[in-house]
Amino acid sequence: MAPSARIKIKNLYGLPKAHTPVTAALLETVCDFFRRHQGRVLGLTGAGVSVPSGIPDYRGAHGTYRVHGEYTPILHHELVTQHASRQRYWARSFFGIRPAFRAEPNRIHRAFAELEASQYLHGLITQNVDGLHLQAGSRNVLELHGTLKRVQCLGCGSLESRDEFQRRLERLNPEWAEFWRQMVRSGEEPQRRPDGDVDLPPNLQYGSFKYPQCPHCHGHYMPTVVFFGGNVADAVRSRSYRMVDESAALLVCGTSLATFSAYRLVRHAREQGKEVVIVNYGETRGDGDATLKLETAAEDVLPPVAAKLRS
Repeated sequence: MAPSARIKIKNLYGLPKAHTPVTAALLETVCDFFRRHQGRVLGLTGAGVSVPSGIPDYRGAHGTYRVHGEYTPILHHELVTQHASRQRYWARSFFGIRPAFRAEPNRIHRAFAELEASQYLHGLITQNVDGLHLQAGSRNVLELHGTLKRVQCLGCGSLESRDEFQRRLERLNPEWAEFWRQMVRSGEEPQRRPDGDVDLPPNLQYGSFKYPQCPHCHGHYMPTVVFFGGNVADAVRSRSYRMVDESAALLVCGTSLATFSAYRLVRHAREQGKEVVIVNYGETRGDGDATLKLETAAEDVLPPVAAKLRS
């Protein structure tokens, strides 16, 4: 892959300089925020929400971009146009998707589901592609950047579950499947990266890895997620704006808002004069737009708030 095809990661916002103490008064402030808006609060979440489930993030204190500055993600056009890039992506995903799909919802996911069920939250937009909000029981969820649970043919658009696609990968690559079983037996599973990626040995060659083609049109597949350099679909973008329009306030959790597809929703809410509360341990792109910024982890706020509102 030509060096010119790679990108350097930008928008690593600052680490926290202080910590907002989570006191009874602060929790009551957040409860009042929910009560004041009478079930019309919209949630907006990012990778930080899934970190307690064991899924690495990109830009957090221990995020992949911050700890491994040399890491560069695959780009949309590489996956669409380059056979070698597809081999590399599917080989790494072949190993990475298993631990990603083993992840379970955590207390934050369950708190969001509870807030929706008790009619304090009217919906949720997530940048995460892990499906954990839905697994936790949230219903009105927009997956802004798609989901790893499916793949789609770039030719005819046919969809297939990622589980079935994994079985096809295993049938095509028995030696790689055995390599995985050896790693599991030895307890040496590869280092996980965000979005179902893993670190594999640097001397590993991907040229022998095979990936399926569409049985209908012989096209190539890609996961139903938005890769770097790709665009959020028009229908998804329109629905995200509509969800903001229908809300009275926005609660942002576990994201630095580095991607414009998420940050523009904060701007859209503020342009309408709506309250924006941000709960994130670390600087975000939207700090200047927030009516309240809590410099703490969502795990320390959302579960006790949901419990107080329930009682």
